[in-house]
Amino acid sequence: MSSIDDIIMPGLHGAFMREGFGAGADLAQIGSGSGSGPLSGCRLAVKDVYDVVGLRTSAGSPSWLAGQAVATASAVAVRVLLDAGAQWVGKTVTDELTYSLAGINAHHGTPQNPAAPARLPGGSSSGSAVAVAAGHADIALGTDCGGSVRLPASYCGIWGMRPTHGRIATNGCFTLAHSFDTVGWFARTGALLATVFEQLAGSSVLPGPAAAAFMVADDTLALLDAPIRAAFEHAIAGKLSVRQSVQHVAAGVLPLPAWAAAFRTLQAAEVWQQHGQWIRTTRPALGADIAQRFEAASRIVPAQTAAAQIQRVQTAATMARLFDSGAMLLMPTVPTIAPLLDTSLSEVDDARARSQQLLCVAGMAGLPQVSVPWTTIDGAPVGLSVIGPRGSDEAVLCSALQLQALLAS
Repeated sequence: MSSIDDIIMPGLHGAFMREGFGAGADLAQIGSGSGSGPLSGCRLAVKDVYDVVGLRTSAGSPSWLAGQAVATASAVAVRVLLDAGAQWVGKTVTDELTYSLAGINAHHGTPQNPAAPARLPGGSSSGSAVAVAAGHADIALGTDCGGSVRLPASYCGIWGMRPTHGRIATNGCFTLAHSFDTVGWFARTGALLATVFEQLAGSSVLPGPAAAAFMVADDTLALLDAPIRAAFEHAIAGKLSVRQSVQHVAAGVLPLPAWAAAFRTLQAAEVWQQHGQWIRTTRPALGADIAQRFEAASRIVPAQTAAAQIQRVQTAATMARLFDSGAMLLMPTVPTIAPLLDTSLSEVDDARARSQQLLCVAGMAGLPQVSVPWTTIDGAPVGLSVIGPRGSDEAVLCSALQLQALLAS
């Protein structure tokens, strides 16, 4: 039988984990994906936050890995995709404890962005995004808490999905902030992205209804870097408005800075609730950026959390009212292209904070979002996102496929 050492692929854009899992795992035990099924022949990479039978889960942290036992069962999402015929490839690098959006890990390095090698790949599902973008996997599981699938999908020029919160079982997966974390995934094509959803959700996407119209919010436009905004407005005025109804949402309807601030507070409170005791007792060796975030999380007080929870309720209500029209929200996935590799940490944090103002919309309201490969700016990819109401994952996928067809026509 093959061991895990035979299937982890060293050196491929730094996307795959290569050591520290344990004694090894039998391919037959993991599941070879050699049987028939909707995903037969598709290579599957898995972010190292999911339990895989016979392996240990590191969550991107040597200190976390040291305390983990070898998994006796695979996470539900992993098992479902293998049962559907996917071919196991290996575990992928994640940002440390998934508490980042950059794609930088102080212990394992930065996977190389195949679409823009001089730029960051985005995180925390960095390795999974790179594995798909580089062609080493057809599909890859990630997780999305604050944008950890959607942002790297945009940075790497691939498809990525965050489903409705709670729609896909997270059993057997490391959790950063429980009321935000979702299973997420990347794919090389929109059709394959939809097939993965069908398997994970036990649902059917096509044929299905797409959006009757798209909404464009002025509050999202104001956040975009000038070249991205110009390209987006050109697309709206051109192909999209000719072939699809586009509605505008006036400035001030989406108070994105307030929503992002509430998201950061709630996320930090949950992070400390789940992991604070471990941080205090283990005193793990953390990268400087991750240590700073845990320190900030430790200082969140109940009054801040209560105020942020009220903001979350208001966010969900605002988005529900917008979706009453039957239209879906359309916007660039993030406001900027991927930062250069030599960008300072302060500039990376600024890009993270700005991106959170777009990414928090789906996170705060628990909405499904699909990032679609769109265009390039200065040689770097930019994605477009479709967001719909809770539970409308199938329609969001149909709308994203429709969007791609419109842009390609």
